[in-house]
Amino acid sequence: MQCRVSAAVSNRPAPGNSQLTLIIVDALRAKRVAVAAVIGVAAGALNFALFPLHHGGDFVQFHYHTRSWLAGNDPYSGGYPIMRATRIVPEPFFYPFPTLFAVAPFAFLSVRFAAAAFIGLSSALLALGLLRRSPERLPLFLGAGFFAALVLGQWSPLITATLLFPSLAFLAVLKPNIGLAVTASRMTWAGVVGGGLLLVAGLLVQPNWPAEWLRNLHSMPPHSAPIFLPGGALLLLAAARWRRPEARLLIAMACVPQLMYFADQLPLWMIPRARRESIVLSAVSMLAWAAALITATKAGRQPPFSSELFVLAGVYLPALIMVLRRPNEGDVPATIERLLVNAPRWLRGRRTGEEIRSMMDGSLHG
Repeated sequence: MQCRVSAAVSNRPAPGNSQLTLIIVDALRAKRVAVAAVIGVAAGALNFALFPLHHGGDFVQFHYHTRSWLAGNDPYSGGYPIMRATRIVPEPFFYPFPTLFAVAPFAFLSVRFAAAAFIGLSSALLALGLLRRSPERLPLFLGAGFFAALVLGQWSPLITATLLFPSLAFLAVLKPNIGLAVTASRMTWAGVVGGGLLLVAGLLVQPNWPAEWLRNLHSMPPHSAPIFLPGGALLLLAAARWRRPEARLLIAMACVPQLMYFADQLPLWMIPRARRESIVLSAVSMLAWAAALITATKAGRQPPFSSELFVLAGVYLPALIMVLRRPNEGDVPATIERLLVNAPRWLRGRRTGEEIRSMMDGSLHG
């Protein structure tokens, strides 16, 4: 009995060690929050400083339509004056009604401060997720995907952050094209149920918004699904690594309509697994963005609507190469495992750690 008591006592962590561990954990957590805040402030400040060049980007439209709704108007009627080709046209609201809920807290600020605050908070949340779960992907902030999103005031930093914070997956409905791809790659109850409730909340405020939204989409500038572009079908090769979540993300992203101008492709920066891969993707994307800007400017075209091949070459192709270099390994639901039990090995792939388990069994029976 004394031996058992002594053993139990000796296995307990010493109070001093336990307290030291808590102090270290709290310090690391505080450091992550501080670094994320610095990144967010820097992103917001850069957006603010570049305002004379981008004039609010896409965010100015979210801001305009949200203010219109808060003033008692129908946000899907009328439009924000914007330059398209050689003329100014009133561009209608192209987003689901819940988007207005998310922008409402910023609508009371001037558009310049609102855009900076929106980008700053989104960037800080994304940075915090990366610091917590995959700091090797921090070079994301040096890539064309992030810089384009920063300049345009787009949703992709927030949507990408939902991959790092599954409890926030319901926010994917705010930008439904890439939100659908992100949700399909890593489906969660929070995303499905929470997103559904958010859409229902929009119906309670304005029951006819889905019909008005779909009507407005008919006047939206062309948004291509990458698989339908020249060479884009090659992205389906990622299906050979279907067990991996990053492969499913790449396939889903390749199949949804999107603006092929780097910002919408930001979730693809979740594909690199090592710092070197993240640096390569960011560097190649910046070269592609520079080439796209130079080419479009010389041709007298608008870069956001003439950069498809540069995005394919500078973002999708490097991401595809990274995926194909990895084994078709990962865990999937047991139902799918049973369906594929008799499939060829090249198609079936293997569960995480299956090769190691097989080697250990062989050594034991040998």
